[in-house]
Amino acid sequence: MRKWHPTRVQLKAFVAVAVVAGSALTVRQLMASDHQDSSLVQASPKFDVNDVYAFPSKTDPKNTVLVLGTQSPITPGQTAKAAFGKKGETLYQLKIDNTGDAREDLVLQFTFTGPAGRQKVTMRGPYKPNEVGTANTLVNGAFIKGNTNTTITSGQVKLFAGPRDDPFFIDLAQFFQILPDRRPDGNSFPVPTTPVFKFRDATGDNPAVDFLKGFNDMAIVVELPTAMLVNPATKGRFGVWGTTSQARGN
Repeated sequence: MRKWHPTRVQLKAFVAVAVVAGSALTVRQLMASDHQDSSLVQASPKFDVNDVYAFPSKTDPKNTVLVLGTQSPITPGQTAKAAFGKKGETLYQLKIDNTGDAREDLVLQFTFTGPAGRQKVTMRGPYKPNEVGTANTLVNGAFIKGNTNTTITSGQVKLFAGPRDDPFFIDLAQFFQILPDRRPDGNSFPVPTTPVFKFRDATGDNPAVDFLKGFNDMAIVVELPTAMLVNPATKGRFGVWGTTSQARGN
């Protein structure tokens, strides 16, 4: 059986530990966005996890929306050629801990086939994983499959995979002022006049600056009943994180 192993970079981009109170989902803890954190993912963007989000559905308070963002920043001109990694090469996962031990109890697994612009996505889960940890195999059971760039509905579950505006907000030029050792060689960002230890805000002569405005990422979005994720024994509390992995042998 083919196994997928994590790429040799930091894969956990963002952790949201959420609490369900009745039908309301609230984020209790947020940890770190992560874009292009190493030369390895800059060379292979399909493995770059940017952010993971978990929030209540706007249309149904009994549902939770999970989002795995990858490959940012993608310019509008690059969007048509952007694609998820293909099945047999890349495995995308959202992992759920609903017992409080920081180990996945459920996984949602996503694989892709076809060329850019005409890919198909397959989602498996949420199911109990075959393995816990870094090396994973595909789980068995019913799955959802359809075209990317469209909303796929199966029962109470909705799935979308494709390019979307990157929601992360950062003033990157000022970030390089605060942490100059992170500035890439040959970087041409203008030097802001804002004090070194302060990001530009929406006041005075230094309006807020969002470097990622107009850039896309490749997003995997799932809406499903919160009851499919939670464990009554932990009063609805769960954690979620995202990974990308690459296949190595059988």
